Amino acid sequence: MPSAIIIGSGLGGLATALRLSQNGYKVTIIEKHNTAGGRLNTFSKDGFTFDTGPSFFSMSYAFTELFDYCKIKNPLTLQPLNPLYSVYFEGNNVPLKIYKDLDKLQTEFKHIEPELKKRLEKYLKKAGQLFYDTEHIVIDKNFDSTLSYLLALSRVPWKHAPMMFRSMWTELENTFTSQEAKVIFSLVAFFLGSTPFETPAVYSLLNFTELVHDGYWNVKGGMYKIVDELMVLLKARNVEFIFNTEIVKIESQGERVTKLIDKAGTSYTADVIICNSDAASFRGQVLGRKISLLKNSIRWNGHFRHLQFI
Repeated sequence: MPSAIIIGSGLGGLATALRLSQNGYKVTIIEKHNTAGGRLNTFSKDGFTFDTGPSFFSMSYAFTELFDYCKIKNPLTLQPLNPLYSVYFEGNNVPLKIYKDLDKLQTEFKHIEPELKKRLEKYLKKAGQLFYDTEHIVIDKNFDSTLSYLLALSRVPWKHAPMMFRSMWTELENTFTSQEAKVIFSLVAFFLGSTPFETPAVYSLLNFTELVHDGYWNVKGGMYKIVDELMVLLKARNVEFIFNTEIVKIESQGERVTKLIDKAGTSYTADVIICNSDAASFRGQVLGRKISLLKNSIRWNGHFRHLQFI
């Protein structure tokens, strides 16, 4: 039986472990903390439990694809958010509720942006065209090199090119008149860890995914229910978990990683080694690399955000 080691038990690591177990691998997950989940975790106090990471998600169909691939009935009860969220502006105690239903959304904005629906439909149509023109070329693809990424971009219709060179905020200023509308539809930039002034307008496609394509969802029982259910499935498949263990060093032959070493000096080997820990931290602290583009020896998986050494 082929073996695999996964560093980190975040959602990407757990999902990858499930896929590998489906493909006949003996899987071991090494986690430096004492619980699984990574950034998807919880904090409890005084009888209340709080999310410490994501409290909702998009791309709900990714769960369907994962469980279908593994021939498992989806154990999660997904709940669509409607309204998606509410936004409070300073000096106004009444929030603006953001609905996917554009007629309801127009009613929310009737005194702020009277032509919101008309303007938003035009904006979302453009963002939707960008999404569908890039979905299977760029969005859901892995890239092993800068060249492969650039070659993929060359297949995207050139009509979208100008959106690479202007900011999301500029795109919003060209679309809406009210500050409130511009601010609300710029919030997706902060999900990326950036600002709408620095984020290219191509990321307007995220507004399309939240308002049209799939919306936002959470899980009945709380977001950590995802981790709980995956853990049940993985333990039933004899996936081994090693907690409180941090990988601090690797050994390799050429571009192939052959051994992992933890803080205690214990070494681990497997046919396949996958890193699901923080990419920047691992690249710097363990691989000793300066900030740069990932080399060809590392594959970035856009769906589940894990690094695979090959």
